Amino acid sequence: MSPTTRPAWWSLAELEAVLREPFALEDLGASTVPLVVATLPRVADELPDWLLQALDSMRAVSVGVVSSPLGASAADLAGHFDVLLAPPELSGEAMVPVDDVDLAIDALTGAVVTNPQASIALAELLRIGAYRSVPQGLVAESLTYSTLQAGPEFAEWLTQRGQIEVPPDREPPVLTARQGTSLAITLNRPRRANAMTASMRDQLVEALRVAAIEPSIEGVVLRGSGTSFCSGGDLAEFGSAPDPATGHATRLLRSPAWWVHRLARDTRAHLHGSCIGAGIELPSFAGTVVGAADTVIRLPEISMGLVPGAGGTVSLPRRIGRHRTAYLGITGAQLDAAEALAWGILDRIDA
Repeated sequence: MSPTTRPAWWSLAELEAVLREPFALEDLGASTVPLVVATLPRVADELPDWLLQALDSMRAVSVGVVSSPLGASAADLAGHFDVLLAPPELSGEAMVPVDDVDLAIDALTGAVVTNPQASIALAELLRIGAYRSVPQGLVAESLTYSTLQAGPEFAEWLTQRGQIEVPPDREPPVLTARQGTSLAITLNRPRRANAMTASMRDQLVEALRVAAIEPSIEGVVLRGSGTSFCSGGDLAEFGSAPDPATGHATRLLRSPAWWVHRLARDTRAHLHGSCIGAGIELPSFAGTVVGAADTVIRLPEISMGLVPGAGGTVSLPRRIGRHRTAYLGITGAQLDAAEALAWGILDRIDA
């Protein structure tokens, strides 16, 4: 990586001195590398409110590097960073365990330099903590997503994608069947790795609504046919909404995420193969998430100039915290089943 694209890496004292400068927050946000890295001390003196407020409001992605166990005051400071990196033997629930901090920072830097607007938008969205309320979190996520849909990074991705022709589905994209007192719902576009289309989304919502109102249904089981649970939104349909405002309204009115959340206590999701984007964002609302050994998880939306838009900025931080969600979202890092279990995305692995 070129020295001109490496982020500044400061001690806490150096970071505090930088943020004292007039217009520091504006300058960081306008930088060619809007990423701030600081090594966190084991013990922090009493921290001024202005410093914490600066971390909470900067137009840049902030990364805290932990190299020793943190005391209470330092742990409070760490909570104000967007991403926390630590060696595996030190990483707590909020921290991302990495064997090589430099490589992790390179991955973050590459993503932030390539798509700064989307990366910063995700960090800001997670900072405000709207995910603590699922309805409010879904609204905040959709508004952010719609804003980015009108931006240059998504436009560039659409140009690079070009036109994709997809033959019509031969079978219903969602199958339902009663299994005793449970309703089995199966995503059924195996030739497209169960990529989510508007038709699949709408049929999934209808199936979940039936489960919510039918008294004889006591549980829901989500599965995917073929080699993968769900490979995310169908790339052919991205950018097909007539305008961002209509897209926002549609996401909220036809939201599988809301219905899986509403039925969460009685919903079990069985994952296998590729679980990309919506393919992990939606099932993460379920009360129980079970993965096969071949499960692979990834959030690719930042690379498209967007943030996760199927509920992932709500479901994932509720499972693994906002710091790990930010890292997964910004870098697009891939997790296998064992890693997803250790992080808390999966509740168990089936043989």
